[in-house]
Amino acid sequence: MGIQGRDNQQEGTMDKILINIKDKSKAHIVISLLKELSFVEFRELGKASKTGKASDFRELFGIWKGREVTLDDLRQKAWQRKTL
Repeated sequence: MGIQGRDNQQEGTMDKILINIKDKSKAHIVISLLKELSFVEFRELGKASKTGKASDFRELFGIWKGREVTLDDLRQKAWQRKTL
């Protein structure tokens, strides 16, 4: 994001940024700074979470067993487009 000298409030939009803080002990400094800036609105999203348990790709073994499916069949279905 560059500084372009325009006022986004006149356009009705705001620029958004995502900040990842590497050092957890410094997070409070960044949050305190953002709270002091009157032109900045922010919300804390918390920690990034992983989706439950780790997936085991071996659970997928055999999903095509007993089915006659070729790579060409898969490609045809994957790239099939419907037009309205």
